[in-house]
Amino acid sequence: MPRCSLRNLIALGGLAALLLSAPVALSPWLARTHWVGDLLANLVAQALCGLLLALLLLAAVRRLRAAALAAAFTAVAASHVLPTWWCASPAATTNPPALRLLTLNLLRENDDYAAALAAIHDAAPDVIFCSEVTPAWLTQLEAALAGGYPHRVHRADPGWFGVALYSRLPLEAATVIPLAFDWAPAIRATVRAPDGPLGVLGVHTPRPGNARRNHERDLALAAIPAALSPLPRHHVVLGDFNASPWTPAMVDLLAATGLRRISAAPLGTTWPAKLPAPLRIAIDHVLASANLFATSITIGQGFGSDHLPLAAHVGIGPGS
Repeated sequence: MPRCSLRNLIALGGLAALLLSAPVALSPWLARTHWVGDLLANLVAQALCGLLLALLLLAAVRRLRAAALAAAFTAVAASHVLPTWWCASPAATTNPPALRLLTLNLLRENDDYAAALAAIHDAAPDVIFCSEVTPAWLTQLEAALAGGYPHRVHRADPGWFGVALYSRLPLEAATVIPLAFDWAPAIRATVRAPDGPLGVLGVHTPRPGNARRNHERDLALAAIPAALSPLPRHHVVLGDFNASPWTPAMVDLLAATGLRRISAAPLGTTWPAKLPAPLRIAIDHVLASANLFATSITIGQGFGSDHLPLAAHVGIGPGS
């Protein structure tokens, strides 16, 4: 192939990557004005990769103006993505007891009960939060977890908003509460952990997809600060938020509560489970109050759901 043709193909590839990725890099700023921008904001990490590729290709063939434009958009995307790495809770300098949390969206129509229970067994959690708990799922969970997890609260639902919380440790004030909507409840409880009481709020917010559904999701996220008020100052929020770290309502939640996303490394991409990690997005999270630390964060293997399980070790730091 002639050299000039190869250079042109490389330039076209770089320009295509730039044109596809640049609007997504801007989407977190545009997301407050239209629901499509809100959905595109979930893909900012992928846009950053596309822009880096565009920059390399365009620079390689000396398309300097286009490369400079790609560099500018790369900086914009990086300004959204990089803080999600830096915000991860630091590991403690000592080793006080830590609590292992697991959150998994079971998927309403998934019937691979054995694989889900194996995922729970592999994670060996102290506290489990499950969403999309149907009556059939609840029957399976109750039979399998009764011995190891004697403390529980749940509300099964034949639709998509059944929830359940299981704990090896005693629970106090464990209850199912509405999170902006009665049909999309959360579970709130205090775990009597070895290093002090730990508040837990398990959530599954409405699924976005159009203006009305995005608004419902945002209302549920906005209800979280008030739902946290009865919990002790050491607390976590975990579950399927149906929002990435760059979703405006998620940004507002973190700002209003001071919570940190401890499931940030290497971005915690969990959905859709069948795609490779670089193509998935981060909508399952573990958020923790500033006085907590994380010693490990793990994304588990698939179990038939469209979400992957997310586990985190958390504990109360010395002197907190």
